Amino acid sequence: MTASQEIALAPVTAPAPASVTVLGYALLCALHKGPLTGYELVRRMRQPIGYYWTARQSQIYPELARLAELGLITSSGESGPGPHQRMTHDLTAAGRAAVASWLIRPPTPRPPRDELVLKTYAVGAADSSAMRALYLAEAQRHEQRLEDYRAQRTRLVARGADDQCHPDFGAFATLRLGLGVEELYAQWCRWLADQLAAGG
Repeated sequence: MTASQEIALAPVTAPAPASVTVLGYALLCALHKGPLTGYELVRRMRQPIGYYWTARQSQIYPELARLAELGLITSSGESGPGPHQRMTHDLTAAGRAAVASWLIRPPTPRPPRDELVLKTYAVGAADSSAMRALYLAEAQRHEQRLEDYRAQRTRLVARGADDQCHPDFGAFATLRLGLGVEELYAQWCRWLADQLAAGG
């Protein structure tokens, strides 16, 4: 293989803009399927993206303005029901290239911060019946989310999103991980509650 052939076979990726934050990339990911209004973006950032990457509404609009300044999105306005224009945001070609380039880079290591696990490390320092009540409440919270995730999975499978060629396969894949995490946490919390009941 010649040097020119090697260059031709190398994947073409756009350099990632240095000033794009992870929140910015989260917004670009939300827009990758098509244009969204600001309201729709906020909803999308709450569900499903909010399950694994959270952002406040007050952070979203300034970040959209920065993405527009960088030429990664376009924003167009039209008359809305209220006094303000209804803005619709869409990816530019540069925005699509930035998403594609960012997706294949290794993620930043996630800091290990789990308050419930930290509490568990010192579980013996508290009243066991109070700690048991805490774990039962946490188990119920995870089971409620698990029920929500199962309903979402049913809807996605009904649309064929479990096929990797479906445009919503990414949503199905992230949901699959969420199901496993919530199920594991619920089981672990109930196991801890049982252990504390037996010991008490």
